[in-house]
Amino acid sequence: MDSNNTSSTKVDVYSIVTNRIIELLESGTVPWQKPWTDAGLPANLLSKRPYRGINLWLLLSLNYERNLFLTWDQLKKIGASVKQGEHGHVVIYWKTSPKNEDVVDGEKKTPILRYYKVFNIAQCRDIPESLVEALVHKEHNPIAECEAIINGMPNSPLLIFTGNKAYYDIEKDHVVLPSLKKFKSSEGYYSTLFHELVHSTGSEKRLNRNTITNMFEHGGDAYSMEELVAELGSAYLSSFTGILKTEELKNSAAYIKGWLSKLKDDKRFIVQASGMAQRAVDFIINITDAASEKTVQIDTPVEVE
Repeated sequence: MDSNNTSSTKVDVYSIVTNRIIELLESGTVPWQKPWTDAGLPANLLSKRPYRGINLWLLLSLNYERNLFLTWDQLKKIGASVKQGEHGHVVIYWKTSPKNEDVVDGEKKTPILRYYKVFNIAQCRDIPESLVEALVHKEHNPIAECEAIINGMPNSPLLIFTGNKAYYDIEKDHVVLPSLKKFKSSEGYYSTLFHELVHSTGSEKRLNRNTITNMFEHGGDAYSMEELVAELGSAYLSSFTGILKTEELKNSAAYIKGWLSKLKDDKRFIVQASGMAQRAVDFIINITDAASEKTVQIDTPVEVE
């Protein structure tokens, strides 16, 4: 087993995360196509806070029966331990630290990417049963939940249902989508609509995301980043509502080669895209004060510039 890394040696956290995603993609697994309906949204067992951004996809890819995790210190606090041979899983977070050389009229804060490790409850023993709530499968209507998200999006773009192509018109601030009857399934319709709504969050009147405002060259860096942001955001909303994306899996697989190229060329690509996608999703479902993972109790993290 291992505990959190307490070494003072600086490591490349971006590379750790990116290499893991590359490993999954090369094996044919698209981590952001992992639904959490059965195992629950990955969350910290004690704080109940869900993991966000790239952490969500990293933990979902582990395929545990229950997506509940604890840090090393939390395990010790509740008198539990890690089973022999088990290893912790990397979770990243941003910490703001002063950068003295940039101080002007006071202290300027510079975010630094760090990591700590968590353990799934299946890797542990002696966790008090009272802390692990029974997994309740609630009855829900995925299509109704999709409609609720679409209708509840603040400052939403105009939706126009026409033609045979789905796209977001940046200049007119319109989402254009074929009618529902032209899709093979309702799930395909809603996941495509989610994809375009995520694009629309990049408008100057919303999140002002430069990957959408500079999305000129097809296949360029901004275009590729924005497409992954939309794919991640759509995947999140699809799992959030409980719809299945069976027919879209092939489409995502077609992107793998291009994504692998981008990830290998830019170690920050997936981390940045995941953060942008999370902010887009927060906007769409109207989360204005998202819980920060910085509040989760952690051991001494490893720092990277």
